[in-house]
Amino acid sequence: MHVKTSLLVIVCAIVAASMLAACLGQYALSNTSATTIAVSNHAPTTRVGSTALRAKPASYRVTIGRATVYAEVPTTPQAFEQGLMYRTHLAANAGMLFPFTSVRQQSIWMKNMRFPIDIVFITAGKHVLEVYRSAPPCAREPCPLYTSSAPVRYALEVNAGFCARHGIVRGTPVSIARL
Repeated sequence: MHVKTSLLVIVCAIVAASMLAACLGQYALSNTSATTIAVSNHAPTTRVGSTALRAKPASYRVTIGRATVYAEVPTTPQAFEQGLMYRTHLAANAGMLFPFTSVRQQSIWMKNMRFPIDIVFITAGKHVLEVYRSAPPCAREPCPLYTSSAPVRYALEVNAGFCARHGIVRGTPVSIARL
């Protein structure tokens, strides 16, 4: 019995460590009288009086083919617009999932990004529509747009090279589950 408990603790510690980077950069609680401080690679913090509050992350497990991504989901319009801007890296199996409110052609840009990413557009039927591989940070404005070729329900941003390493191509099945 003690061995099973120890094994469970070890597995939980491994999962927690892999999720740590995905938890960084979470979003401030909505409060019109609060000041939000965004620092590269750190969770924005909302200060109310002398107390700092952190928004609970919206975390999802995205299974794409045989690969698993632990993805943050922006929970406010400001966080949705900011995306991965100003961050310096993502953990190996971390990403950001953008669930769009309407199924239509969608665009992503790389303004204020610090590293290249793969952009995966996902249909409402949860299959990969297309992958933009190694989209580079925007070097100067106007920033190029990466637009889906057809209507999509989601976009997933992961580290550059992730899709090539895991064989993710058009038609790859996707499942999305809230953690």
